[in-house]
Amino acid sequence: MHIRERDISLYLDNRLDSEKQRKLEEHFSVCRKCSDRLAEWKELYAYLEGLEYDFELDGLENKIMQKIKNVPVNVVWHDEFRISVPVLLYVLSVVLSLNLLFEPVINFLRRFYNNTMAFMLNESLEFINSAKWEAVDVIALFKSMEITGMATGIVLIAGGIYFTVNRKSLRKV
Repeated sequence: MHIRERDISLYLDNRLDSEKQRKLEEHFSVCRKCSDRLAEWKELYAYLEGLEYDFELDGLENKIMQKIKNVPVNVVWHDEFRISVPVLLYVLSVVLSLNLLFEPVINFLRRFYNNTMAFMLNESLEFINSAKWEAVDVIALFKSMEITGMATGIVLIAGGIYFTVNRKSLRKV
């Protein structure tokens, strides 16, 4: 089994206990694939160490925490946003008027929907029951038929097919 990338990174950072570190070193000495991956990781670490980067972010957390501590706690929001009483009364009257106007319409639509659904359900149940009894009658007819009745039906069907085929062949001639 090969060593995971995470373990290679921890190995290079010296963040493993000594027993695990020793096991990984033994594995690197016998496994060519893992030792190649270790070499790739070492190259990456060397490249990253050679990069120049800016330390402007050092102390940023302290600066932000200091600004948070300096923000006044007693910020009053209700002074900035005011609604006048006439506007509030106007909005309430419009809402009440719309409620009074649309409540009967909504109730009518609700009753119409409920009645329509009940009608459709009743009609579909009635159709299913009538189709069920028709099917039961047909099945009972087939069960009660005697052999002569079945033979008669076969002869009639065969005769119909014969005359249909002969009429088409007579038309072509």
